[in-house]
Amino acid sequence: MKLKYKSTNCVINQSVSIERIKLPHSEQNWHFHAEFELIFHLKGTGIRMVGDHLEKFNDGDLVLVGSGLPHLWKMQDDSDDVDVVVLKFGEEFSKGAYLSIPEFDNIRRLLDLAQRGIRFGNVTLSKVRELLVAISSCSGAIRIITLLKILSILADGIDKELLASTHFIISDSKSDDQRLSKVIDYVVNNYLQQVSLDEISREAAMTPNSLCRFFKDRTNKTIFQFINEFRVGKACELLINGNMSISEVCYESGFHSLTSFNRVFKEIKKTTPRDFRSRYYPIYKECHTNACSA
Repeated sequence: MKLKYKSTNCVINQSVSIERIKLPHSEQNWHFHAEFELIFHLKGTGIRMVGDHLEKFNDGDLVLVGSGLPHLWKMQDDSDDVDVVVLKFGEEFSKGAYLSIPEFDNIRRLLDLAQRGIRFGNVTLSKVRELLVAISSCSGAIRIITLLKILSILADGIDKELLASTHFIISDSKSDDQRLSKVIDYVVNNYLQQVSLDEISREAAMTPNSLCRFFKDRTNKTIFQFINEFRVGKACELLINGNMSISEVCYESGFHSLTSFNRVFKEIKKTTPRDFRSRYYPIYKECHTNACSA
């Protein structure tokens, strides 16, 4: 599963884009983009991955994903009863002057929390369901007003669940930042090897010191923190999707020592690789089995 960087800018002269999807679809790559994204599955089941959080989702799934947060919705292979509302809005909306007034404090806090991804429960969903369906046919100022109403209700909801863990946040990432993309793409393409700072610096055409400062400023983490997190993410994919031994997963995810793999995995995931598999593999297997047997 390769991390992708999507340019999904809103339509010209529109700060909010809305899509109603009723055809079977499945994203193939874990990706992020600059826009905030509110995804509501009226109908549809599958696996949802937001940052380092993986979970099965069903009808009624409502999630807000922050700018720069990697995510993936993978529908069941046989999904033919799909209805999804997708709203995207960029920084010009989230940081607009109209959100600077005190009355919108709750929305600003909500968007800050969205950097970890937020799933909303049935209590909140019942209050915004009709608005989420209706906004598809709204335009102009009414679309903005409706979105603000939705966000205000979400902000005041009592049944929020934060998805990605705090260390996973990639703050202020921009999909059009070529230097950052080069660095991350280099890691993605070479994570199985011993990656050196000098090699990455040459790829980014920067000195090692400049690269370290740049990467930390853009992602709020060091390059080697990112490399370890990416390798652990790959390990999670292998643990969930296959029948490899823990030792095989270690080397297939880019680690060169089982001791180092177990230590880094536990530092990042707060659990061992074996316990992670026992927790998440049944969810994946159930979803996959249902898709194949339906």
